[in-house]
Amino acid sequence: MDISGSWTYHEDFEYGQSTGQVEFTQTGNEVSGVFSFTEEVENNYRIEVTEKVKGTIANGKLLLESVELTALQNGCEISYLPNTFEIQRMTENQMVGSTYDCEDVCGVFVLERSAL
Repeated sequence: MDISGSWTYHEDFEYGQSTGQVEFTQTGNEVSGVFSFTEEVENNYRIEVTEKVKGTIANGKLLLESVELTALQNGCEISYLPNTFEIQRMTENQMVGSTYDCEDVCGVFVLERSAL
């Protein structure tokens, strides 16, 4: 299960949606990556997030933890809670997963491999 490369990202969570890109690098069962996405709550706010992650593939699942995070709202850096990701590969080009933070805000997302 080599997931290295670029993926599109779409997440639905309690309060809105996030869309963006993910770049993964895999060596053996170790995975690192960067989620770059826009989180949007309709008629409320929009945040640009870049979240670096690291984790491992075990028992057919990819578990990732946030290791570095930047969040901007209206061009100003803001506080943003880091995420934990649990991902299951569905096909060669699609994965689904869930994410949650320390306040138990959770979301469900789909990753699709970007065309070369």
